[in-house]
Amino acid sequence: MFKRSACLAALIVPLAGAAAPGADLVMIAPLNQNMPLAQFHNDKLSGGILKDLDEAIAQRLGRGIVHVSVAGEQVSEALATGKADGICYVRPFWIDGQYDWSRPLIPDAELVASVQGAPPVRSLADLRDRPVGTVAGYRYPRVEQVLGLRFQRSESPTMEENLRKLMAGGVRHTVIGKATLAYQMRMNKTLRLRQDLVFASFTAQCAFSKTARVPFEEINQAINGLIDDGSVDQILARYR
Repeated sequence: MFKRSACLAALIVPLAGAAAPGADLVMIAPLNQNMPLAQFHNDKLSGGILKDLDEAIAQRLGRGIVHVSVAGEQVSEALATGKADGICYVRPFWIDGQYDWSRPLIPDAELVASVQGAPPVRSLADLRDRPVGTVAGYRYPRVEQVLGLRFQRSESPTMEENLRKLMAGGVRHTVIGKATLAYQMRMNKTLRLRQDLVFASFTAQCAFSKTARVPFEEINQAINGLIDDGSVDQILARYR
């Protein structure tokens, strides 16, 4: 869901000395993510699934954790250049480059949500030539495959901004993650949307740079342990 970019965003957290033995695990916090995945305060990750999960991985490794806040369209560059070790909640066709991949661990789905009174969406083809709320830096490969040039993206910097535009009448439909929609509607009772069409279910992974400061074998063992002992499920349950 992240676009390719030729340049790297300014990293919010300095990385000086990060390559030393016993280095901290350096993970990306994409600024275009929102709750339940990520919460930011002054562009610094302050809460959400990604924070809890990254901290659990680092703790299992016996290392500290550093988060770098990166614009969504610049995630691939940050990983490819080794400016950060990894990122969670991604899939291989969401980001460019060759990485080491964890097991799938965060289940979710992509769906079309609509405002009350909007024409129903029974298939993605129904969205042809209709403005659709999207998040800048996100990829929507299934929608792009079906609609091609008739996919009219109406961009917002974050999904929360996208939902505000939706409720204000700027657009009538949006593509959104199922977990995000459920969380946002639970937290904001005035957000009255229809869940029209679930068009893709998936389980997201974590991706790690080939030049990560921590050997992938260690990281993968830590993640597998968190999956197998139920720790990942416990983290996800906090936000349901």
